[in-house]
Amino acid sequence: MKPGGSDCSRIGRPPPTGGSEIGQSEMADEELTDIMVDMEFGELMKDCIEDWSDDENSDREDRSENGNEWDDLNFISECHNAYDYYGESDAETVLNDESLDAPDSGESQSSIIMSEIMKMTLTSHDVAYDFYNSYARDNGFSIRRNKVRQGKRDSKLLTEEGHSRRLRAETRCFYEAHLTVKLDQKRGVWYVERFEDKHSHMLAGPDEVPFLWSHRKIKEYQKHEIMSMGTAGIRIHDMMDCFISKHVWYGGVGFTRHEIYNLCAKEKRKLLPKGDATTAIGIMASRKQRDPSFFFEYKLDKEGHLNRMFWCDSQSRHDYEDFGDVLVFDSTYKMNRYGMPFIPFVGLNNHRKTTIFGCAVVSDETEETYVWLLQTFLRSMCQKMPKSVITDADTAMIKAIREVLPDVWHRICTWHIEKNMKMHLSHKSLKEFRTLLYYSTSTTTFEERWHAFSKRCQSEKTVAWLRRMYKKRRLWVAAYLTEGFWLGMKSNQRSESLKSCLHLHLDSEMTLVDMILQYENAVVRIRENEARDDCTASQSLPVPVTSSRKLEIAVSHVFTPANFYMLQDDLNKIDDMEIVEIKLGDGSQ
Repeated sequence: MKPGGSDCSRIGRPPPTGGSEIGQSEMADEELTDIMVDMEFGELMKDCIEDWSDDENSDREDRSENGNEWDDLNFISECHNAYDYYGESDAETVLNDESLDAPDSGESQSSIIMSEIMKMTLTSHDVAYDFYNSYARDNGFSIRRNKVRQGKRDSKLLTEEGHSRRLRAETRCFYEAHLTVKLDQKRGVWYVERFEDKHSHMLAGPDEVPFLWSHRKIKEYQKHEIMSMGTAGIRIHDMMDCFISKHVWYGGVGFTRHEIYNLCAKEKRKLLPKGDATTAIGIMASRKQRDPSFFFEYKLDKEGHLNRMFWCDSQSRHDYEDFGDVLVFDSTYKMNRYGMPFIPFVGLNNHRKTTIFGCAVVSDETEETYVWLLQTFLRSMCQKMPKSVITDADTAMIKAIREVLPDVWHRICTWHIEKNMKMHLSHKSLKEFRTLLYYSTSTTTFEERWHAFSKRCQSEKTVAWLRRMYKKRRLWVAAYLTEGFWLGMKSNQRSESLKSCLHLHLDSEMTLVDMILQYENAVVRIRENEARDDCTASQSLPVPVTSSRKLEIAVSHVFTPANFYMLQDDLNKIDDMEIVEIKLGDGSQ
Protein backbone atom coordinates (compact mmCIF):
# COMPACT_ATOMS: atom_id res chain seq x y z
CA MET A 1 0.00 0.00 0.00
CA LYS A 2 1.45 3.34 -1.06
CA PRO A 3 1.19 6.38 1.29
CA GLY A 4 -1.50 8.76 0.18
CA GLY A 5 -2.22 6.72 -2.87
CA SER A 6 -3.64 3.32 -3.79
CA ASP A 7 -2.61 -0.25 -3.24
CA CYS A 8 -2.43 -2.19 -6.49
CA SER A 9 -2.75 -5.96 -6.94
CA ARG A 10 -2.89 -8.16 -9.98
CA ILE A 11 -4.14 -11.67 -10.66
CA GLY A 12 -3.22 -13.83 -13.62
CA ARG A 13 -4.35 -17.37 -14.44
CA PRO A 14 -2.26 -20.48 -13.93
CA PRO A 15 -2.09 -23.69 -15.95
CA PRO A 16 -3.47 -24.47 -18.36
CA THR A 17 -4.79 -21.06 -19.26
CA GLY A 18 -3.96 -17.39 -19.41
CA GLY A 19 -3.64 -14.87 -16.58
CA SER A 20 -5.74 -12.17 -15.01
CA GLU A 21 -5.82 -9.42 -12.38
CA ILE A 22 -8.72 -8.64 -10.08
CA GLY A 23 -11.04 -6.02 -8.61
CA GLN A 24 -14.20 -5.86 -6.54
CA SER A 25 -17.50 -3.99 -6.07
CA GLU A 26 -20.51 -3.95 -3.73
CA MET A 27 -23.90 -5.40 -4.54
CA ALA A 28 -27.04 -5.15 -2.45
CA ASP A 29 -29.10 -8.28 -1.98
CA GLU A 30 -32.36 -6.69 -2.97
CA GLU A 31 -30.82 -5.60 -6.25
CA LEU A 32 -29.38 -9.01 -7.03
CA THR A 33 -32.55 -11.04 -6.50
CA ASP A 34 -34.18 -9.63 -9.62
CA ILE A 35 -31.12 -10.03 -11.81
CA MET A 36 -30.85 -12.90 -14.24
CA VAL A 37 -28.63 -11.83 -17.09
CA ASP A 38 -27.04 -14.31 -19.46
CA MET A 39 -23.63 -13.01 -20.48
CA GLU A 40 -20.39 -14.52 -21.71
CA PHE A 41 -19.05 -14.72 -18.19
CA GLY A 42 -22.11 -16.65 -16.90
CA GLU A 43 -25.46 -16.17 -15.21
CA LEU A 44 -26.33 -14.51 -11.95
CA MET A 45 -29.06 -16.80 -10.69
CA LYS A 46 -31.23 -15.65 -7.81
CA ASP A 47 -31.76 -19.24 -6.66
CA CYS A 48 -28.02 -19.89 -6.21
CA ILE A 49 -27.63 -17.98 -2.95
CA GLU A 50 -27.48 -20.55 -0.20
CA ASP A 51 -24.01 -21.18 1.17
CA TRP A 52 -22.43 -17.71 1.10
CA SER A 53 -21.79 -17.36 4.82
CA ASP A 54 -20.16 -20.76 5.42
CA ASP A 55 -18.22 -20.77 2.17
CA GLU A 56 -16.91 -17.21 2.59
CA ASN A 57 -15.80 -17.80 6.18
CA SER A 58 -14.09 -21.10 5.38
CA ASP A 59 -12.39 -19.65 2.30
CA ARG A 60 -11.02 -16.71 4.25
CA GLU A 61 -9.79 -18.95 7.06
CA ASP A 62 -7.93 -21.08 4.55
CA ARG A 63 -6.37 -18.03 2.98
CA SER A 64 -5.30 -16.63 6.34
CA GLU A 65 -3.13 -19.70 6.86
CA ASN A 66 -0.96 -18.63 3.96
CA GLY A 67 -0.50 -15.03 5.12
CA ASN A 68 -2.27 -11.72 4.84
CA GLU A 69 -0.27 -10.04 2.09
CA TRP A 70 -2.54 -9.51 -0.90
CA ASP A 71 0.22 -9.36 -3.47
CA ASP A 72 1.91 -12.59 -2.40
CA LEU A 73 -1.04 -14.96 -1.97
CA ASN A 74 -1.84 -17.79 -4.39
CA PHE A 75 -5.32 -19.19 -3.89
CA ILE A 76 -7.35 -22.15 -5.09
CA SER A 77 -11.02 -21.22 -5.13
CA GLU A 78 -14.22 -23.25 -5.05
CA CYS A 79 -15.97 -23.05 -8.40
CA HIS A 80 -19.42 -24.58 -8.38
CA ASN A 81 -21.31 -21.75 -6.63
CA ALA A 82 -18.93 -18.80 -6.53
CA TYR A 83 -21.73 -16.43 -7.63
CA ASP A 84 -23.46 -17.35 -4.39
CA TYR A 85 -21.03 -14.96 -2.73
CA TYR A 86 -23.03 -12.05 -4.10
CA GLY A 87 -26.53 -13.34 -3.47
CA GLU A 88 -26.95 -12.74 0.27
CA SER A 89 -28.19 -9.58 2.00
CA ASP A 90 -24.66 -8.84 3.18
CA ALA A 91 -23.22 -9.15 -0.32
CA GLU A 92 -20.23 -6.96 -1.01
CA THR A 93 -20.58 -6.29 -4.72
CA VAL A 94 -22.79 -3.55 -6.17
CA LEU A 95 -23.92 -3.57 -9.80
CA ASN A 96 -26.27 -1.22 -11.59
CA ASP A 97 -29.43 -3.00 -12.71
CA GLU A 98 -30.11 -0.51 -15.45
CA SER A 99 -26.62 -0.84 -16.87
CA LEU A 100 -27.08 -4.61 -17.17
CA ASP A 101 -30.16 -4.33 -19.32
CA ALA A 102 -29.15 -5.17 -22.87
CA PRO A 103 -29.49 -2.06 -25.07
CA ASP A 104 -31.24 -2.10 -28.37
CA SER A 105 -28.17 -0.69 -30.08
CA GLY A 106 -25.66 -2.85 -31.91
CA GLU A 107 -23.02 -2.56 -29.21
CA SER A 108 -21.24 -5.90 -28.71
CA GLN A 109 -21.88 -8.05 -25.65
CA SER A 110 -18.17 -8.05 -24.76
CA SER A 111 -18.15 -4.26 -24.69
CA ILE A 112 -21.08 -4.30 -22.27
CA ILE A 113 -19.30 -6.79 -20.01
CA MET A 114 -16.10 -4.75 -20.00
CA SER A 115 -18.00 -1.53 -19.33
CA GLU A 116 -19.91 -3.00 -16.38
CA ILE A 117 -16.82 -4.62 -14.85
CA MET A 118 -14.89 -1.36 -15.09
CA LYS A 119 -17.67 0.33 -13.08
CA MET A 120 -17.48 -2.18 -10.23
CA THR A 121 -16.37 -1.34 -6.69
CA LEU A 122 -15.56 -4.04 -4.15
CA THR A 123 -15.09 -4.04 -0.38
CA SER A 124 -12.06 -6.37 -0.22
CA HIS A 125 -9.56 -8.15 -2.41
CA ASP A 126 -11.06 -11.51 -1.36
CA VAL A 127 -14.37 -10.55 -2.92
CA ALA A 128 -12.50 -9.34 -6.00
CA TYR A 129 -10.74 -12.67 -6.29
CA ASP A 130 -13.98 -14.61 -5.87
CA PHE A 131 -15.71 -12.50 -8.51
CA TYR A 132 -12.97 -12.93 -11.10
CA ASN A 133 -12.61 -16.63 -10.33
CA SER A 134 -16.36 -17.03 -10.94
CA TYR A 135 -16.01 -15.16 -14.18
CA ALA A 136 -13.10 -17.42 -15.15
CA ARG A 137 -15.08 -20.53 -14.30
CA ASP A 138 -17.99 -19.52 -16.51
CA ASN A 139 -15.66 -18.74 -19.40
CA GLY A 140 -13.37 -21.76 -19.12
CA PHE A 141 -10.05 -20.53 -17.73
CA SER A 142 -8.18 -20.40 -14.45
CA ILE A 143 -6.64 -17.49 -12.51
CA ARG A 144 -3.81 -16.82 -10.07
CA ARG A 145 -2.27 -14.01 -8.08
CA ASN A 146 0.20 -11.98 -10.06
CA LYS A 147 3.42 -12.28 -8.07
CA VAL A 148 3.70 -16.05 -8.42
CA ARG A 149 5.99 -17.35 -11.19
CA GLN A 150 4.94 -15.10 -14.03
CA GLY A 151 5.32 -16.11 -17.65
CA LYS A 152 6.91 -19.30 -18.91
CA ARG A 153 9.49 -21.60 -17.36
CA ASP A 154 13.15 -20.87 -17.91
CA SER A 155 14.58 -22.44 -21.07
CA LYS A 156 17.07 -24.50 -19.02
CA LEU A 157 14.13 -26.28 -17.47
CA LEU A 158 12.80 -27.29 -20.88
CA THR A 159 15.63 -29.64 -21.82
CA GLU A 160 16.06 -33.33 -21.06
CA GLU A 161 19.61 -32.80 -19.88
CA GLY A 162 19.88 -33.75 -16.22
CA HIS A 163 16.30 -35.03 -16.09
CA SER A 164 15.45 -38.71 -15.78
CA ARG A 165 11.72 -38.21 -16.15
CA ARG A 166 9.62 -36.91 -19.01
CA LEU A 167 9.39 -33.13 -18.98
CA ARG A 168 6.21 -31.64 -17.60
CA ALA A 169 4.01 -30.06 -20.24
CA GLU A 170 3.98 -26.25 -20.45
CA THR A 171 0.89 -24.49 -19.14
CA ARG A 172 2.02 -20.82 -19.09
CA CYS A 173 1.44 -18.91 -22.32
CA PHE A 174 2.27 -15.22 -21.69
CA TYR A 175 -1.39 -14.46 -21.16
CA GLU A 176 -2.91 -11.06 -21.76
CA ALA A 177 -6.20 -11.48 -19.88
CA HIS A 178 -6.13 -9.85 -16.46
CA LEU A 179 -8.09 -7.82 -13.95
CA THR A 180 -6.32 -5.16 -11.88
CA VAL A 181 -7.87 -3.61 -8.80
CA LYS A 182 -6.66 -0.75 -6.61
CA LEU A 183 -7.62 0.45 -3.17
CA ASP A 184 -9.27 3.84 -2.86
CA GLN A 185 -8.09 4.79 0.61
CA LYS A 186 -10.47 7.71 0.96
CA ARG A 187 -13.60 5.64 0.34
CA GLY A 188 -12.14 2.39 1.66
CA VAL A 189 -13.22 0.37 -1.40
CA TRP A 190 -11.44 -1.40 -4.20
CA TYR A 191 -12.08 -0.37 -7.80
CA VAL A 192 -11.22 -1.89 -11.15
CA GLU A 193 -8.29 -0.13 -12.78
CA ARG A 194 -7.74 -2.39 -15.78
CA PHE A 195 -9.62 -5.29 -17.32
CA GLU A 196 -8.42 -7.27 -20.34
CA ASP A 197 -10.39 -10.24 -21.67
CA LYS A 198 -8.16 -11.37 -24.55
CA HIS A 199 -6.90 -14.94 -24.31
CA SER A 200 -3.89 -16.51 -26.01
CA HIS A 201 -5.14 -20.09 -25.75
CA MET A 202 -8.22 -22.26 -26.21
CA LEU A 203 -10.75 -21.96 -23.40
CA ALA A 204 -11.84 -25.09 -21.51
CA GLY A 205 -15.27 -26.62 -22.01
CA PRO A 206 -17.80 -27.03 -19.18
CA ASP A 207 -16.71 -30.63 -18.54
CA GLU A 208 -13.05 -29.54 -18.34
CA VAL A 209 -13.45 -26.54 -16.03
CA PRO A 210 -13.59 -28.61 -12.79
CA PHE A 211 -9.98 -29.69 -13.45
CA LEU A 212 -8.58 -26.15 -13.79
CA TRP A 213 -6.30 -25.04 -10.97
CA SER A 214 -8.23 -22.16 -9.42
CA HIS A 215 -11.52 -24.11 -9.46
CA ARG A 216 -10.28 -26.97 -7.28
CA LYS A 217 -10.60 -26.23 -3.57
CA ILE A 218 -11.60 -28.35 -0.59
CA LYS A 219 -13.79 -26.40 1.80
CA GLU A 220 -13.47 -26.67 5.54
CA TYR A 221 -16.60 -28.77 6.07
CA GLN A 222 -15.53 -31.06 3.22
CA LYS A 223 -12.11 -31.44 4.84
CA HIS A 224 -13.79 -32.66 8.04
CA GLU A 225 -15.83 -35.17 6.02
CA ILE A 226 -12.71 -36.47 4.29
CA MET A 227 -10.78 -36.87 7.53
CA SER A 228 -13.72 -38.67 9.15
CA MET A 229 -13.94 -41.07 6.22
CA GLY A 230 -10.19 -41.63 6.36
CA THR A 231 -10.37 -42.44 10.06
CA ALA A 232 -13.11 -44.98 9.29
CA GLY A 233 -10.78 -46.68 6.80
CA ILE A 234 -12.51 -45.56 3.60
CA ARG A 235 -10.13 -45.49 0.66
CA ILE A 236 -9.49 -42.23 -1.15
CA HIS A 237 -11.09 -43.25 -4.45
CA ASP A 238 -14.21 -44.30 -2.52
CA MET A 239 -14.27 -40.90 -0.79
CA MET A 240 -14.41 -39.15 -4.15
CA ASP A 241 -17.16 -41.49 -5.32
CA CYS A 242 -19.20 -40.48 -2.24
CA PHE A 243 -18.83 -36.78 -3.05
CA ILE A 244 -19.71 -37.33 -6.71
CA SER A 245 -22.81 -39.27 -5.69
CA LYS A 246 -23.84 -36.41 -3.39
CA HIS A 247 -23.31 -33.69 -6.05
CA VAL A 248 -24.63 -35.74 -9.02
CA TRP A 249 -21.53 -35.16 -11.16
CA TYR A 250 -17.82 -34.56 -10.65
CA GLY A 251 -18.06 -30.88 -11.59
CA GLY A 252 -20.30 -30.16 -8.60
CA VAL A 253 -17.80 -31.46 -6.05
CA GLY A 254 -15.39 -28.51 -6.30
CA PHE A 255 -12.18 -30.54 -6.24
CA THR A 256 -10.63 -33.66 -7.77
CA ARG A 257 -9.19 -36.89 -6.44
CA HIS A 258 -5.75 -35.30 -6.57
CA GLU A 259 -6.74 -32.76 -3.90
CA ILE A 260 -7.95 -35.56 -1.61
CA TYR A 261 -4.65 -37.40 -1.97
CA ASN A 262 -2.74 -34.20 -1.20
CA LEU A 263 -4.90 -33.42 1.83
CA CYS A 264 -4.54 -36.93 3.28
CA ALA A 265 -0.76 -36.85 2.70
CA LYS A 266 -0.55 -33.43 4.38
CA GLU A 267 -2.54 -34.59 7.41
CA LYS A 268 -0.44 -37.74 7.62
CA ARG A 269 2.73 -35.64 7.74
CA LYS A 270 1.23 -33.65 10.60
CA LEU A 271 0.80 -36.90 12.54
CA LEU A 272 4.45 -37.81 12.08
CA PRO A 273 6.44 -34.68 13.00
CA LYS A 274 8.98 -36.70 14.98
CA GLY A 275 8.99 -39.88 12.92
CA ASP A 276 6.67 -42.82 12.45
CA ALA A 277 7.96 -45.04 15.26
CA THR A 278 8.21 -42.18 17.78
CA THR A 279 4.63 -41.14 16.99
CA ALA A 280 3.42 -44.74 17.34
CA ILE A 281 5.07 -45.02 20.77
CA GLY A 282 3.51 -41.67 21.72
CA ILE A 283 0.07 -43.00 20.76
CA MET A 284 0.64 -45.99 23.05
CA ALA A 285 1.69 -43.73 25.91
CA SER A 286 -1.46 -41.62 25.51
CA ARG A 287 -3.57 -44.78 25.53
CA LYS A 288 -1.88 -45.78 28.77
CA GLN A 289 -2.82 -42.45 30.35
CA ARG A 290 -6.48 -42.86 29.43
CA ASP A 291 -6.64 -46.57 30.28
CA PRO A 292 -4.48 -47.55 33.29
CA SER A 293 -4.90 -51.23 32.37
CA PHE A 294 -3.57 -50.65 28.87
CA PHE A 295 -0.35 -52.62 28.38
CA PHE A 296 2.44 -52.01 25.91
CA GLU A 297 6.14 -52.77 25.66
CA TYR A 298 8.65 -52.04 22.94
CA LYS A 299 12.32 -52.52 22.24
CA LEU A 300 14.76 -50.43 20.22
CA ASP A 301 17.82 -51.61 18.33
CA LYS A 302 21.34 -50.22 18.76
CA GLU A 303 20.64 -47.37 16.34
CA GLY A 304 17.53 -46.35 18.25
CA HIS A 305 15.08 -47.75 15.69
CA LEU A 306 11.93 -49.56 16.76
CA ASN A 307 12.70 -53.26 16.77
CA ARG A 308 9.52 -54.76 18.21
CA MET A 309 6.37 -53.67 20.02
CA PHE A 310 3.42 -55.39 21.67
CA TRP A 311 0.22 -53.83 23.03
CA CYS A 312 -3.23 -54.77 24.34
CA ASP A 313 -5.98 -52.82 26.07
CA SER A 314 -7.97 -53.63 29.20
CA GLN A 315 -10.82 -55.23 27.23
CA SER A 316 -8.40 -57.57 25.46
CA ARG A 317 -6.90 -58.63 28.77
CA HIS A 318 -10.38 -59.29 30.17
CA ASP A 319 -11.32 -61.29 27.05
CA TYR A 320 -8.20 -63.44 27.42
CA GLU A 321 -9.13 -64.15 31.02
CA ASP A 322 -12.51 -65.47 29.81
CA PHE A 323 -11.70 -67.00 26.42
CA GLY A 324 -7.93 -67.58 26.40
CA ASP A 325 -8.01 -71.39 26.26
CA VAL A 326 -6.90 -71.44 22.62
CA LEU A 327 -4.41 -68.86 21.34
CA VAL A 328 -4.06 -68.27 17.61
CA PHE A 329 -1.41 -66.16 15.89
CA ASP A 330 0.94 -66.09 12.92
CA SER A 331 3.43 -63.68 11.38
CA THR A 332 2.95 -64.28 7.66
CA TYR A 333 1.25 -60.97 6.93
CA LYS A 334 3.40 -57.90 6.28
CA MET A 335 1.18 -54.86 5.83
CA ASN A 336 3.37 -51.78 6.22
CA ARG A 337 5.99 -49.93 4.21
CA TYR A 338 8.81 -51.37 6.33
CA GLY A 339 7.90 -55.02 5.75
CA MET A 340 7.50 -55.54 9.50
CA PRO A 341 5.33 -58.60 10.28
CA PHE A 342 1.96 -57.76 11.79
CA ILE A 343 1.07 -60.35 14.47
CA PRO A 344 -2.41 -60.28 16.02
CA PHE A 345 -3.15 -62.60 18.96
CA VAL A 346 -6.73 -63.82 18.68
CA GLY A 347 -9.06 -66.46 20.06
CA LEU A 348 -12.64 -67.69 20.08
CA ASN A 349 -15.32 -66.10 22.27
CA ASN A 350 -18.51 -67.67 23.63
CA HIS A 351 -20.30 -66.88 20.36
CA ARG A 352 -17.61 -68.77 18.42
CA LYS A 353 -16.47 -65.48 16.88
CA THR A 354 -13.04 -63.91 16.70
CA THR A 355 -11.92 -61.97 19.77
CA ILE A 356 -8.71 -59.94 20.11
CA PHE A 357 -6.13 -60.57 22.82
CA GLY A 358 -3.34 -58.27 21.62
CA CYS A 359 -1.18 -57.23 18.70
CA ALA A 360 2.49 -56.88 17.84
CA VAL A 361 4.84 -55.65 15.14
CA VAL A 362 8.40 -56.97 14.88
CA SER A 363 11.33 -56.16 12.62
CA ASP A 364 12.52 -59.76 12.20
CA GLU A 365 11.31 -63.32 12.63
CA THR A 366 14.07 -64.87 14.72
CA GLU A 367 13.70 -67.21 17.65
CA GLU A 368 14.90 -64.46 20.01
CA THR A 369 12.16 -62.10 18.78
CA TYR A 370 9.42 -64.71 19.24
CA VAL A 371 10.68 -65.62 22.70
CA TRP A 372 10.49 -61.95 23.72
CA LEU A 373 7.04 -61.66 22.16
CA LEU A 374 5.60 -64.69 23.96
CA GLN A 375 7.13 -63.70 27.28
CA THR A 376 5.74 -60.18 26.90
CA PHE A 377 2.32 -61.57 26.03
CA LEU A 378 2.31 -63.72 29.18
CA ARG A 379 3.36 -60.75 31.31
CA SER A 380 0.46 -58.74 29.95
CA MET A 381 -1.91 -61.61 30.82
CA CYS A 382 -0.59 -62.14 34.37
CA GLN A 383 1.26 -65.31 33.33
CA LYS A 384 -1.92 -67.18 32.46
CA MET A 385 -1.02 -70.00 30.07
CA PRO A 386 -3.31 -71.03 27.20
CA LYS A 387 -4.26 -74.69 26.87
CA SER A 388 -3.29 -74.84 23.20
CA VAL A 389 -1.71 -72.72 20.48
CA ILE A 390 -2.23 -72.64 16.70
CA THR A 391 0.45 -71.01 14.53
CA ASP A 392 2.00 -71.22 11.08
CA ALA A 393 4.89 -73.55 10.36
CA ASP A 394 7.70 -71.05 10.98
CA THR A 395 10.66 -72.92 12.49
CA ALA A 396 11.75 -70.04 14.73
CA MET A 397 8.25 -69.74 16.12
CA ILE A 398 8.04 -73.48 16.83
CA LYS A 399 11.33 -73.33 18.80
CA ALA A 400 10.17 -70.27 20.75
CA ILE A 401 6.91 -71.98 21.75
CA ARG A 402 8.82 -75.03 22.94
CA GLU A 403 10.93 -72.77 25.14
CA VAL A 404 8.26 -70.44 26.54
CA LEU A 405 5.17 -72.74 26.44
CA PRO A 406 6.63 -76.23 26.81
CA ASP A 407 3.51 -77.82 28.35
CA VAL A 408 1.00 -76.27 25.94
CA TRP A 409 -0.55 -78.18 23.03
CA HIS A 410 0.72 -76.82 19.73
CA ARG A 411 -0.48 -77.47 16.22
CA ILE A 412 0.41 -76.08 12.81
CA CYS A 413 -2.34 -74.37 10.85
CA THR A 414 -3.91 -76.83 8.40
CA TRP A 415 -4.41 -74.04 5.86
CA HIS A 416 -0.66 -73.59 5.52
CA ILE A 417 -0.18 -77.34 5.23
CA GLU A 418 -2.81 -77.52 2.46
CA LYS A 419 -1.03 -74.73 0.64
CA ASN A 420 2.38 -76.42 0.89
CA MET A 421 1.22 -79.91 -0.02
CA LYS A 422 -0.24 -78.62 -3.29
CA MET A 423 3.19 -77.24 -4.12
CA HIS A 424 5.08 -80.46 -3.40
CA LEU A 425 2.72 -83.36 -4.09
CA SER A 426 1.00 -84.53 -7.24
CA HIS A 427 -2.74 -84.09 -7.57
CA LYS A 428 -3.31 -87.85 -7.19
CA SER A 429 -1.53 -87.91 -3.83
CA LEU A 430 -3.47 -85.07 -2.17
CA LYS A 431 -6.50 -87.10 -1.11
CA GLU A 432 -4.40 -89.71 0.66
CA PHE A 433 -2.32 -87.05 2.40
CA ARG A 434 -5.50 -85.37 3.66
CA THR A 435 -6.54 -88.60 5.40
CA LEU A 436 -3.31 -88.43 7.40
CA LEU A 437 -3.94 -84.76 8.17
CA TYR A 438 -7.58 -84.86 9.23
CA TYR A 439 -8.65 -88.42 10.16
CA SER A 440 -7.87 -89.56 13.67
CA THR A 441 -6.37 -93.02 14.09
CA SER A 442 -3.92 -94.61 16.47
CA THR A 443 -0.32 -93.47 16.22
CA THR A 444 0.71 -96.98 15.17
CA THR A 445 -1.75 -96.96 12.29
CA PHE A 446 -0.50 -93.55 11.21
CA GLU A 447 3.12 -94.71 11.18
CA GLU A 448 2.21 -97.64 8.96
CA ARG A 449 0.20 -95.46 6.55
CA TRP A 450 2.87 -92.77 6.45
CA HIS A 451 5.69 -95.14 5.53
CA ALA A 452 3.55 -96.68 2.81
CA PHE A 453 2.58 -93.22 1.50
CA SER A 454 6.13 -91.80 1.52
CA LYS A 455 7.43 -94.91 -0.24
CA ARG A 456 4.94 -94.45 -3.09
CA CYS A 457 5.25 -90.66 -3.41
CA GLN A 458 8.92 -90.14 -2.69
CA SER A 459 10.92 -88.46 -5.45
CA GLU A 460 13.73 -85.95 -5.83
CA LYS A 461 11.16 -83.18 -5.63
CA THR A 462 9.29 -84.44 -2.56
CA VAL A 463 11.91 -86.26 -0.46
CA ALA A 464 13.12 -83.19 1.48
CA TRP A 465 9.61 -81.89 2.13
CA LEU A 466 8.32 -85.29 3.28
CA ARG A 467 11.28 -85.58 5.66
CA ARG A 468 10.52 -82.17 7.18
CA MET A 469 6.83 -82.96 7.55
CA TYR A 470 7.58 -86.25 9.29
CA LYS A 471 9.80 -84.51 11.82
CA LYS A 472 6.92 -82.12 12.60
CA ARG A 473 4.25 -84.85 12.61
CA ARG A 474 3.25 -84.24 16.24
CA LEU A 475 2.22 -80.68 15.23
CA TRP A 476 -0.15 -81.54 12.38
CA VAL A 477 -1.16 -85.23 12.32
CA ALA A 478 -4.67 -85.81 13.71
CA ALA A 479 -3.54 -89.03 15.42
CA TYR A 480 -1.20 -87.04 17.69
CA LEU A 481 -3.57 -84.14 18.37
CA THR A 482 -6.80 -85.83 19.40
CA GLU A 483 -6.13 -85.28 23.11
CA GLY A 484 -5.64 -81.53 22.68
CA PHE A 485 -8.21 -78.84 23.44
CA TRP A 486 -8.89 -76.95 20.18
CA LEU A 487 -12.52 -75.71 20.35
CA GLY A 488 -13.03 -77.19 16.91
CA MET A 489 -10.28 -75.07 15.31
CA LYS A 490 -7.61 -76.57 13.06
CA SER A 491 -6.20 -73.45 11.44
CA ASN A 492 -5.44 -69.82 12.22
CA GLN A 493 -8.39 -68.63 10.13
CA ARG A 494 -9.39 -66.39 13.04
CA SER A 495 -6.16 -64.46 12.65
CA GLU A 496 -6.50 -64.46 8.87
CA SER A 497 -10.05 -63.09 9.05
CA LEU A 498 -8.86 -60.14 11.14
CA LYS A 499 -6.03 -59.39 8.74
CA SER A 500 -8.26 -59.70 5.69
CA CYS A 501 -10.59 -57.17 7.31
CA LEU A 502 -7.66 -54.83 7.83
CA HIS A 503 -6.45 -55.42 4.28
CA LEU A 504 -9.65 -53.92 2.90
CA HIS A 505 -8.51 -50.54 4.22
CA LEU A 506 -4.74 -50.76 4.14
CA ASP A 507 -1.90 -51.36 1.73
CA SER A 508 1.80 -52.14 1.77
CA GLU A 509 2.71 -48.42 1.88
CA MET A 510 0.97 -47.59 5.13
CA THR A 511 2.87 -46.27 8.13
CA LEU A 512 2.94 -47.83 11.58
CA VAL A 513 0.56 -45.12 12.76
CA ASP A 514 -1.86 -46.02 9.94
CA MET A 515 -1.69 -49.66 10.93
CA ILE A 516 -2.35 -48.92 14.60
CA LEU A 517 -5.34 -46.71 13.84
CA GLN A 518 -6.87 -49.17 11.37
CA TYR A 519 -6.21 -52.07 13.74
CA GLU A 520 -8.20 -50.22 16.40
CA ASN A 521 -11.01 -49.65 13.89
CA ALA A 522 -11.09 -53.39 13.21
CA VAL A 523 -11.18 -54.13 16.95
CA VAL A 524 -14.12 -51.75 17.35
CA ARG A 525 -16.02 -53.59 14.60
CA ILE A 526 -15.30 -56.97 16.18
CA ARG A 527 -16.50 -55.78 19.58
CA GLU A 528 -19.59 -54.25 18.02
CA ASN A 529 -20.44 -57.66 16.55
CA GLU A 530 -19.83 -59.28 19.93
CA ALA A 531 -22.18 -56.83 21.64
CA ARG A 532 -24.85 -57.56 19.03
CA ASP A 533 -24.44 -61.31 19.65
CA ASP A 534 -24.71 -60.70 23.40
CA CYS A 535 -27.95 -58.82 22.82
CA THR A 536 -29.36 -61.63 20.68
CA ALA A 537 -28.42 -64.23 23.29
CA SER A 538 -29.97 -62.28 26.19
CA GLN A 539 -33.17 -61.26 24.41
CA SER A 540 -34.12 -64.50 22.65
CA LEU A 541 -34.18 -68.27 23.10
CA PRO A 542 -33.56 -70.93 20.42
CA VAL A 543 -36.48 -73.18 19.51
CA PRO A 544 -36.19 -76.88 20.52
CA VAL A 545 -36.81 -79.21 17.59
CA THR A 546 -35.43 -82.63 18.56
CA SER A 547 -36.92 -85.41 20.61
CA SER A 548 -34.78 -84.29 23.56
CA ARG A 549 -36.85 -81.15 24.14
CA LYS A 550 -36.28 -80.98 27.90
CA LEU A 551 -32.52 -81.05 27.38
CA GLU A 552 -32.74 -78.39 24.68
CA ILE A 553 -34.89 -76.11 26.84
CA ALA A 554 -32.49 -76.43 29.78
CA VAL A 555 -29.44 -75.83 27.59
CA SER A 556 -31.00 -72.84 25.79
CA HIS A 557 -30.94 -70.89 29.08
CA VAL A 558 -27.22 -71.57 29.58
CA PHE A 559 -25.59 -71.76 26.15
CA THR A 560 -25.23 -68.95 23.64
CA PRO A 561 -27.13 -69.58 20.38
CA ALA A 562 -23.93 -70.55 18.52
CA ASN A 563 -23.09 -73.30 21.02
CA PHE A 564 -26.74 -74.34 21.40
CA TYR A 565 -27.08 -74.99 17.68
CA MET A 566 -23.94 -77.14 17.73
CA LEU A 567 -25.56 -79.30 20.41
CA GLN A 568 -28.84 -79.34 18.51
CA ASP A 569 -27.08 -80.62 15.39
CA ASP A 570 -25.54 -83.45 17.43
CA LEU A 571 -28.94 -84.31 18.89
CA ASN A 572 -30.41 -84.44 15.39
CA LYS A 573 -27.71 -86.90 14.41
CA ILE A 574 -28.55 -89.04 17.42
CA ASP A 575 -32.23 -89.06 16.42
CA ASP A 576 -31.25 -90.41 13.02
CA MET A 577 -29.46 -93.38 14.58
CA GLU A 578 -31.07 -96.78 14.97
CA ILE A 579 -30.36 -98.84 18.07
CA VAL A 580 -29.38 -102.32 16.91
CA GLU A 581 -27.93 -103.83 20.06
CA ILE A 582 -27.54 -102.82 23.70
CA LYS A 583 -24.71 -104.28 25.79
CA LEU A 584 -24.56 -103.97 29.53
CA GLY A 585 -21.43 -103.69 31.63
CA ASP A 586 -21.60 -107.34 32.76
CA GLY A 587 -21.55 -108.56 29.16
CA SER A 588 -25.25 -109.40 28.96
CA GLN A 589 -27.48 -108.09 26.18
